[in-house]
Amino acid sequence: MKQLLADHIFSDTLRYENHRLIYGSTDQDRMELGGFLGAAVLGALLYGQDEGRERGIALNTSEGQQDFFARYEDETIHDNGGYFAAEVQALNEAYMEINADKNLLLAICGNERLFDLAFGLTMDYMDKLVEEEIGEHIYDFVPWIGPFARWLYKAGYAETYRQQLLAINWANPEDVYALVDYIKEPEAKGPTFVFGGERADALLNAYYNWLMTFIEQQAAQYPDSKVKLAEYKQIILQKEPHYEDLKPDMKDFTPEQLNLFRKWMGLWKEFVEQKIEPPVSTQKKSIRQELFLDNVMPIPPEHNYVKVREYILERCKYDKEFEKYYKAYKRTDFCDQLSLLFGWFVDPNALGKRMKSKAKK
Repeated sequence: MKQLLADHIFSDTLRYENHRLIYGSTDQDRMELGGFLGAAVLGALLYGQDEGRERGIALNTSEGQQDFFARYEDETIHDNGGYFAAEVQALNEAYMEINADKNLLLAICGNERLFDLAFGLTMDYMDKLVEEEIGEHIYDFVPWIGPFARWLYKAGYAETYRQQLLAINWANPEDVYALVDYIKEPEAKGPTFVFGGERADALLNAYYNWLMTFIEQQAAQYPDSKVKLAEYKQIILQKEPHYEDLKPDMKDFTPEQLNLFRKWMGLWKEFVEQKIEPPVSTQKKSIRQELFLDNVMPIPPEHNYVKVREYILERCKYDKEFEKYYKAYKRTDFCDQLSLLFGWFVDPNALGKRMKSKAKK
């Protein structure tokens, strides 16, 4: 099959050469369209022609258009083809070449249907690049980093850019010009702390799950991994809700931006304390650890009271000291010991319901 973007001469005033569509007969009126727009006009003009069939151009189906996109990127990889910023710049230059006059592009295409085909293909391609650039979620675009405040700070600026991309009309030259200016100075507009399409609690859960996975992997490198994990959780509890080191960077925040950032951090502090920290009543007690881990039973997953019940019943079968403590002390005291043992808060009420439920059955 012939190369998709091989050079081609249409007439004395129009040709495609070195991945650029060149229009005009003299240097004075010469105009060049690079990037995907130039390729799209080439594809539209050749579509349905013998030359187009030789190049495998089939723009009448979604599969044919996706093939056009992929082959365009393969053949222009040495020109940075398919790289989002480069394609935005190329479209920006193309609009400047035609002075935002779509009638000139219409004249090059020859009729309305070919113009719609070339222009529509370009819009679809730019939308595809946006999807690839920003991902489905903000954390696809800005990967998780700790602490949460640092990620939030970076994600806030990225979200401003992300929302601009989601709202852009690629058919409007002014939108493209504004995007090029924004890319040059992305922090000029400040951060956005309302993340489009994301629930606040879902974001916090996603970050917490990432954080727990990370510290579990770190703790697993130590022979006393369970103890290390409990230590890491306490470090998280102490450090994660704070953002003092970021305050100098926040001096240019508007009152609204500062207020939203503080609300996020307040919500995160409450969230992480509920996940890791026991209630105040348990914290205030000075508890001496009486029960310790052994090499038989694994620590139950956090807040999984079915597994906690199994742990208690199984350990009572072979550990008489453990069984003695379980039967001799109140449930609240026993749960205090389990909290120290597991490294996460064991709720006496939740455990009591589980134990009674199974006992009745």
